[in-house]
Amino acid sequence: MELFELVLLLLACVAASSVLDQVISKMSLPLLQIAVGFAAALVLPHLAEVHLDSELFLVLFIAPLLFREAKETDRLTLWKNKWSVASMAIALVIVSVVAAGFVLNAIIPSIALAAAFGCAAALGPTDAAAVAAMGSSIDLNERQSILLSGEALINDASGVVAFQFAVAAALTGQFSAAQALGSFAVLFFGGIALGAVMGALAKAGMDRLRARGLVNTTLHVIYEVLTPFVFFLAAEEVHVSGILAVVAAGLVMQDHSGRLVSTEKARNDIVSNSFWEVIIFIINGVLFVMLGMQLPKVMDIEAMGGTPASRVIGAMLAVTAVIVLMRFVWLAATELFRFHPETGLRGTADSKKNIKEALVTTIAGPKGAVTLSIIMTLPVYMNDGSIFPQRDLIIFVTSGVILCTLLLADFVLPRIAGKEVDECEQMRLEKARVMVLEGVVKEMRELLDEYAEEDFAPAFRLTLMRYRVRLMRQRFATDAHADIMLDLAENVLDVQQKRADEIQKEAHGEPLATRMPYYLMLPGIRQSVGYFGGGENIGSRFETKKGRFLFRIFRIKNKEIDDDQAAKIYRDTCLFAIDLERAALDYLKTVRSQCDDTDACSIEEKLQTDVADVLIEEHEAALQSLWGRINYGQENKLDEDSEIEHTIDTELPDDIKNTATEQFNKARRFADEADANGLELELDQIRRLRAEGRISGHEARLLREEVYLLQTSLME
Repeated sequence: MELFELVLLLLACVAASSVLDQVISKMSLPLLQIAVGFAAALVLPHLAEVHLDSELFLVLFIAPLLFREAKETDRLTLWKNKWSVASMAIALVIVSVVAAGFVLNAIIPSIALAAAFGCAAALGPTDAAAVAAMGSSIDLNERQSILLSGEALINDASGVVAFQFAVAAALTGQFSAAQALGSFAVLFFGGIALGAVMGALAKAGMDRLRARGLVNTTLHVIYEVLTPFVFFLAAEEVHVSGILAVVAAGLVMQDHSGRLVSTEKARNDIVSNSFWEVIIFIINGVLFVMLGMQLPKVMDIEAMGGTPASRVIGAMLAVTAVIVLMRFVWLAATELFRFHPETGLRGTADSKKNIKEALVTTIAGPKGAVTLSIIMTLPVYMNDGSIFPQRDLIIFVTSGVILCTLLLADFVLPRIAGKEVDECEQMRLEKARVMVLEGVVKEMRELLDEYAEEDFAPAFRLTLMRYRVRLMRQRFATDAHADIMLDLAENVLDVQQKRADEIQKEAHGEPLATRMPYYLMLPGIRQSVGYFGGGENIGSRFETKKGRFLFRIFRIKNKEIDDDQAAKIYRDTCLFAIDLERAALDYLKTVRSQCDDTDACSIEEKLQTDVADVLIEEHEAALQSLWGRINYGQENKLDEDSEIEHTIDTELPDDIKNTATEQFNKARRFADEADANGLELELDQIRRLRAEGRISGHEARLLREEVYLLQTSLME
């Protein structure tokens, strides 16, 4: 019953910390959870004394954490930086274990050397997720992010293996370097090999079930949740590292297709990601709350084995200092003697910058949930049945070091790696969305130029239009110069309306009933090339009250027209729209030409020129789309520089085919396929930008989920 009460208390504390996180924004979530756990232990001290089975603790907390972390890791980036990551995740861990173990044993001799090594080994893993949860905003460059994420993945496994060896030595009182090396090789490489094989088989099995239509959302989630536990237990059963098996399986089971082939798979990914978010949040929260529950024990001298509190705190600070100092020296040496991949210069060429980056990377690797979960697996009893000496003291020292590194990261890191005020998380996400849409639009334009005569081209033009609208809306919402862009866009509409009035004035001799179909069709055509927010109505305005009245009546009255007449109206209305695009381009090029001499231009004029370039690109794309429509399937191609003759209510020229109906039919036929291809291109852009380090993993995941939702709605 006490165990059940402990579980309820932990969940309640995690929920309370989540609420407090919304109120106390200046303190990081991990520190809030520690504080809540500390308060809970003071109020209900008997629950803080409940012990979980060490093996259960290991499989229950570490296995799912590392499995999910491995599945989210970029394998290609990890491989490119394998030597730097291995240096930090393996070599640095071993050196730190030896140094910190000797220091702890020297300060508190009652902690045996092997047990001290075990404490130091548990402190090997870093918690990059704790930095992401910090309330203050920090700025890490691409290399720092790669090193921290790769290190956090690998040193979890190396820390666990080193901890298991140290505990085995403490339990038996014997240690053989040769035997340890052989056992390490079996555990390490055996775990990786077995995990890779199990991961490949599990992925193949799921693919086979999915191909036969036997996978639903419930099965998919259960399959993913069971996987790390089964892999861990299977590896431990054959006496290889379960942790390494879980990590290897997670890496192998990654899905790099980037494209969804069914509504079911899209829904599975959305539900799976949401489920794992909740599970990982609860696991991390529970571990930090449990860390806080360990802190009141320092007040209990008996629990500390009679060791004075001052010595315990001194040991905590000393171990923290050794770990942080050795990490900084190691990283500084790595950065100073590393050759830059682009410039070829050694790091000593800019030693000040590299030393600062090493300091940031040092502090950005605090100890966290994995360290606590490892140290909590420390056996309660020795092999002979006696109590493990100084177990509570070792756990407390470890908890204290975790707290010290978290405080260091929370209060020091923002001061040396702080972001600009305007670089908030939401703004970074919006900018990432703009980069993705820009890449998609560029690639779609290239594809449309290459396959302009294909059957799917009419539908693909409409899909491109929708992406251009999304991009422009996003730019208006997030661009630093959105006000300038909006003013310039409004000026463009005024210029187009002026040109439209001139064209309409030339056609005043024609009856209103004859002119109405053209002006009624124009908004739809302009909307189909990306106009929105009223801009699509330019050209369909009538200056007289009679004209506006008849226009409204004409919209209500559906006048039947034959296909040939509809094709003629469509073609001439496209020519009308093309004329308006030319007017826009002439105006924008005039704006741009006003700042040819950049040295003589003011900052505002330069910004206006940059915005004009963006709008020129958009209007040129609209112009090309309109030319493509009236040239589709034609043997005689029109020249974009040719004179436009506006005609009303005449037959199509003899050398011009009626392709309007054909294009409409093909647009409807291939609409879903074109939209699906656009979403696939969007996923490809997200993956490419993430691989290049231009967007973060968190941003990439959020953007992918948006695409998954669009794919789900499309396929339904």
